[in-house]
Amino acid sequence: MIPNAQVRICKGKIVKKNNINPDLYGEVERLGARDMEACMQCGNCASACPLSTGENTFPRKIYRYLQLGLKDKLLESPEPWLCYYCGECNIDCPRGAEPAETMMAARRWLTTEYDWTGLARRFYLSEKWEFGALGAVSLFVILLFTFFHGPVITDRVAVNSFAPVMWVEIGDLTMAAILSFFLLSNAFRMYRLVMNGTKVPLHLYVTEGRTFVQHFLTQRRWGQCGEDKSRWLKHLVLVSGYLTMMTLVIVFIRWFQVDDSSWHFSAIFGYYATAVLLIVTVEMFRSRIEKQEKIHRFSHPSDWLFLTLLFFTTLTGIIMHLVRLIGWPMGTYVIYVIHLAIAVPMLVVEVPFGKWSHLFYRPLAVFLTTVKEKAQRKSEVDPAVLLKETGETFQSCMQCGACAGICPQGEVVSYSPRKIIRNIAMGTSSNVSVDDASWTCATCNSCVEQCPRGIGILDLIKSVRRQIVDAGNLPGYFKAPVKSLKDNANPWGGQKASRLDWVGNAKLPEYAREHEYCLFTCCATAFDTSAGKSNQTAGIAFLRLLEHAGVSYGTLGNRESCCGDMADKIGTAGLASDLAAKNTEMFLEAGVSKILTTSPHCLNSFRKNYEGLKNIAAVHSTELLDQLVREGRIKPANRLDLKVTYHDPCYLGRHLSIYDAPRRILKSIPGVTLFEMQNDRERSFCCGGGGGGPWKDSSGGESLGEIRIREALDTGAGIIATACPYCMRTLNESIAKLGVANRIKVCDVAELLLRSVDPSDK
Repeated sequence: MIPNAQVRICKGKIVKKNNINPDLYGEVERLGARDMEACMQCGNCASACPLSTGENTFPRKIYRYLQLGLKDKLLESPEPWLCYYCGECNIDCPRGAEPAETMMAARRWLTTEYDWTGLARRFYLSEKWEFGALGAVSLFVILLFTFFHGPVITDRVAVNSFAPVMWVEIGDLTMAAILSFFLLSNAFRMYRLVMNGTKVPLHLYVTEGRTFVQHFLTQRRWGQCGEDKSRWLKHLVLVSGYLTMMTLVIVFIRWFQVDDSSWHFSAIFGYYATAVLLIVTVEMFRSRIEKQEKIHRFSHPSDWLFLTLLFFTTLTGIIMHLVRLIGWPMGTYVIYVIHLAIAVPMLVVEVPFGKWSHLFYRPLAVFLTTVKEKAQRKSEVDPAVLLKETGETFQSCMQCGACAGICPQGEVVSYSPRKIIRNIAMGTSSNVSVDDASWTCATCNSCVEQCPRGIGILDLIKSVRRQIVDAGNLPGYFKAPVKSLKDNANPWGGQKASRLDWVGNAKLPEYAREHEYCLFTCCATAFDTSAGKSNQTAGIAFLRLLEHAGVSYGTLGNRESCCGDMADKIGTAGLASDLAAKNTEMFLEAGVSKILTTSPHCLNSFRKNYEGLKNIAAVHSTELLDQLVREGRIKPANRLDLKVTYHDPCYLGRHLSIYDAPRRILKSIPGVTLFEMQNDRERSFCCGGGGGGPWKDSSGGESLGEIRIREALDTGAGIIATACPYCMRTLNESIAKLGVANRIKVCDVAELLLRSVDPSDK
């Protein structure tokens, strides 16, 4: 069964969200996770964890991601690496779950996801693959020395003759380069996932570099974890021995691998490293065999293999040294090869693809977490200003998550209106959690429709954006359209004097007081910058229908300014107010009685944002066309034989509750069969065109428009009809990106209606 939080329910159907992986827990379970079903999200594990904070409530957060199948969220999470497996959470779980084991399994899963070769997954899930790889590398080492060893001297021990130091040194450096390549390339994938587009000043990466080095060498944060501090101390000693031995072998091999009995300083470090590795690995074997109460009750095969290889690498090194001291040449050479046949596979297989990779991933996770935290600065949003502008309703938020569950942006990026409200209410707002996050909103109004407390989330987002803009932090991608609005009264860079050029040879009379309607042209139509000029085509179709029906109308043309919708939604309140004032004065001076527009965005602005036009009716093109068809002034007669699906524009539907008029028009056309998409009417899926959408930076992934086109294709329709210039533009761009222009096309409702009208029927 799919958990409710993983689905979008539409017309009684359960539809999986794109970023949900129902088998996520199954994948992690195969790597050692336990008892997900037992977790009831009580938060006891987070309370018990010494390292868990208000922002990083692990392991509860990780359980939540697993329960909901949120693969993308888990990939972005450094929390599994921030857990040091102290076992406190296991003790305090009232349902007997094993959070510590689940966190360990999550680390294994992340290791397999970071690895671009796919080997880590195979090694973790198949003992045959892992032992096969270890055996293959071991055999390679044995064969290498069998056929390419140096002179075998038997009258004395001469390791440097049997295995010339220069050859060994080249081999060490080659192996180090290969290991570094795999480990660093995988670490880069981890970096991209964890940071996920987070903007961080370069100087922070440099200044916080010490954090990585510090935790790589000491795992200092582990010292705060759990009651048994000796575990951290034993691990510190083990790492010191391991790093000492690696340094001797790779950097000081010329002094470390010697045949004579003369003393060299490297011997002291060699004895230290050997003793440490042997003693601590034996202690760790004991800990796992005795199965301490908090931890080690369950062990993955990779845990034993990790310790076993390290133990035998150390043991064979000691035996070789003893045999060398005894003076047995052949025994020394044989044990030397056996030692390398264990050590090299351990390093080549386990370091980049197995458990040892945590030595790099964990300090990297601490480093990236620190960088992200320090990159955040205090939010520009003042809660007092927010309260004054939007009221206290948002404080009634009960964190039910209905807004986040319905938000279309949650399908393509990590975004939650609930988190913005929570951070503001708790006083934990930052430039990342609130300021930057607010620009993701497409102002589709889905969250407002679903909020059980009636919170005006859209008003809150607008207030947040306005305060950010007032602080001088308008995003760069909005600077050009805002400048164009100020200079030319449109956001598309067109000259105001050319506002009527789109009409071409079509008839568009100048408005006079005796006209019933004043047609206001949306900037997206007047200055259509799209490749196919689809909005201009739709606009001309509407003009011809008006002429055909004998509607009394005219336009104020070049005197018009942008309605201000875009300026209003991106927080440039002063500019929006100026545009509204200019248009209001223009309409009143011209004696306009009814405003007619093809854009829901313009209509919404006139009805809701223009205080001076409260006594002037504003009408959408579909409302008028529906009326004309019902009155018989437009008679659809030509049969089109088309399968059509209708896309409800957010600003026509959820913002203005106009759902039936466009559908009645389509149904009146002979031969048109109307198919509804899985998300329609109040639950229509946003195309992404609102809230400044056309100017925003692309996330690089699938767009909202692409998801909507896929929904339209699922209906089997060949035409997706709509009634909004922004939707026309966005959906056409999505069709081009998906490469499905041969399967489906976007048409304005007016275009289809015009095709069905007999021109001779006046």
